Amino acid sequence: MAVRHDGRMRAFYERVKRRRGSGKAIVAVACKMLKIIWFMLKRREPYQGRNERRYRVKLKSLRR
Repeated sequence: MAVRHDGRMRAFYERVKRRRGSGKAIVAVACKMLKIIWFMLKRREPYQGRNERRYRVKLKSLRR
């Protein structure tokens, strides 16, 4: 489900799927989600859909 709604998860899934296959890609996404959830709970912060600093840097490089 996360692969359908989150662009970062979708991109990660597609990268792993090309190398390892669909089944392992699903497990890799689940593992990544568990790590994200763990840190969200530990730090008591909401899910950040994207990395703002990386996003700004990428936009800046595209403008050049």
